[in-house]
Amino acid sequence: MAVVEIRGMTKRYGRLLAVNDLSLTVEEGEVFALLGPNGAGKTTTMSVLMGFIFPTVGSIRIFGQDMTDEGRETRRRIGFMPEELGLYDSLTGYEHLEFYGRLFGMEKREREEKIHDMLQLVGLTDRKDSLVREYSHGMRQRLGVAQALINEPDLLILDEPTSGLDPRASHEVREIIKSLAARHITLILSSHLLHEVEQVCDTVAIINKGKLIRKDTIKDLVRETRDKGIRVSVTCLTLNRNIIDAVRGISGVEHVETRDNILTAIVRNEELAADINTAVVKAGGRVVRVEESTPDLEEIFLQLTEGD
Repeated sequence: MAVVEIRGMTKRYGRLLAVNDLSLTVEEGEVFALLGPNGAGKTTTMSVLMGFIFPTVGSIRIFGQDMTDEGRETRRRIGFMPEELGLYDSLTGYEHLEFYGRLFGMEKREREEKIHDMLQLVGLTDRKDSLVREYSHGMRQRLGVAQALINEPDLLILDEPTSGLDPRASHEVREIIKSLAARHITLILSSHLLHEVEQVCDTVAIINKGKLIRKDTIKDLVRETRDKGIRVSVTCLTLNRNIIDAVRGISGVEHVETRDNILTAIVRNEELAADINTAVVKAGGRVVRVEESTPDLEEIFLQLTEGD
């Protein structure tokens, strides 16, 4: 079942086209990523989903409800964590969550149980009585996740949840996201970091300059990188036509290109690296270095967003 349906959504700010004819569907239980460079339109899209702003053109349906209408009851089923957290530094972590529990009209017992569960989930139980101003950036992000979950949402939207975090704190937030996915909560997160998305998401929509460039599953993108073969790069003191022709003549070499004194060949079998090295030497080349690599998701992302 589709939880989110965006159809032909465009958002303009005067002459600025922030989002351009975007259409997306997010299925129930999916961990979905909006991936793109800074300024691609990710935050604008999330703001429209939350009803903070309205699209210039297009429709947005969440749980079947048209969000360009009132949608108040539907929004109660959504949790949201903005990139810039508005935390109350003068409150303790516990008091902060209690405040938001009251906003959602929770009774005292329900509120206490939920706060206990959320603090445990995000690993802040031992710091619940510390003032938020004393929290590290990573702890603040985790508190932000707990705040977004206080109303037990069916859909959780996270805007750049690991932005500015060190590797350990990023790992902690990713583990929280994985635990939420195991609870079958539908998640939408935005990021400009593909390696972060790769570790936690099922599906990714790559957007750039407000346009959808590609939507695919992480599995299919990974499969595509494997299908691109192995890249063998040979650095020589000098390159000439004889060397290039010798490498092109090797069975199993699919593509050859050169730049300066580096010859790069695409092959399917890593054992061909030795054959390429031998062919270069026999053709009179002096090999300085041989390197093997496989295209990764980062490379696909750069290819899709470069110069669009």
